[in-house]
Amino acid sequence: MARLFPGIISLYKDAYTGHPREIWHLVILTLINRMGTMVLPFMSVYLTTVLDYSLNQAGLLVGTYGVGSFLGAWLAGKYTDKLGPELIIKISLFCGGVMFFSLQFVTTFVPLLILVFVTSIFGETYRPAMMAAVGKYGPEGETTRSMAMLRLAISLGMSLAPTIGGFVAANLGYSYLFVVDGCTYILAGIFFTIVSKSWRVQTEEKTAKEGTEEKSGVLPQHNRQYLLFLSGTFLLGLGFVQWFHTVPVFIKQEWGYDERYIGTLMGIHSLIIVLFEMPLIQWIQSRNLIEKASRIGLFTFAICFLPFLLPPSLVWYSLAVLLWTLGSMMFLPVNNAHTIVASPPDRRGAYTSWYWMCWSTVAVVGPLMGLFLADSAGFTTLWITITIIVFLSFTTVFSGRSTAEKP
Repeated sequence: MARLFPGIISLYKDAYTGHPREIWHLVILTLINRMGTMVLPFMSVYLTTVLDYSLNQAGLLVGTYGVGSFLGAWLAGKYTDKLGPELIIKISLFCGGVMFFSLQFVTTFVPLLILVFVTSIFGETYRPAMMAAVGKYGPEGETTRSMAMLRLAISLGMSLAPTIGGFVAANLGYSYLFVVDGCTYILAGIFFTIVSKSWRVQTEEKTAKEGTEEKSGVLPQHNRQYLLFLSGTFLLGLGFVQWFHTVPVFIKQEWGYDERYIGTLMGIHSLIIVLFEMPLIQWIQSRNLIEKASRIGLFTFAICFLPFLLPPSLVWYSLAVLLWTLGSMMFLPVNNAHTIVASPPDRRGAYTSWYWMCWSTVAVVGPLMGLFLADSAGFTTLWITITIIVFLSFTTVFSGRSTAEKP
């Protein structure tokens, strides 16, 4: 035991050291940005209780955000390679901040629909540009660790945002949600403008390689292996989003557990990721087990819905959350990193935009499919179907990984 403790300390130390300042800046930027994402979790409540819209109208407005995020990802890919990820990030943060701040002043349906659409375009251009920045400024061979760091910032920020947002809405009013959300976007933009002035590509070799390479990278839509990878990502994504839409409905309606249990276990999921994902990725990468671990992770994620076929129990619910968490930690950082590793330097924005367009499509299709299937065929059919779909992603997602990242 005495020998084990120093080893654990060393593992944590190694996990968080060696990252260049540019990656740390992106982590801080993402944390600020995600902590301010408190409008979206309460958007449906705001639309139905404050503005008195019907559920159908609220659903249309929320769905419009998903459509706008798809267009935002496409635009980010189109212009990131031409203008650079730095400018796109600034545009996203400053314009997104103004848009979120403006949402509180529009209450009629059609103008609000248009404003929600435009807001999502600016707000969601951030993610492809951020991934492109990781590829540009991150050390070669360290992409998985860099993406794990960013996932940590996203998980921490997104776990804090609903808590802060709930306090703001209850004590100050919903209008302040838009104020705080807009201000965090703008503060993040100011922070990025200041720190990015001193950014440098990490190695001379990398700079020379990207500076001399001709603009001849294959477009993502013409890259068959990358399209296979995206199709696998789409399939597993259909399962992933159920945890935020159909699983809470199932746990409350079918198993009879209220929001306290749902929120607590979802919080534990985020806490485990924050505490253990970085050292786990460090351990996996140091032993050259990335590919094997990602396969185990996808398998673990595929079976995380099977406990829901058992009789109602907090034990089975906890087991499902644990399987989901372990699968996410071992698979998603590697999956995110592959987009950067597989993309030619001159097409990095295009590749990352296609990746996020894939997830934007999942965000629209996944909830509709899950809730429709649960309503029409029952939750048992849904869990079996989702498990099969995620297992089907094995072939396509790993067939599409033609480029392996060196540890």
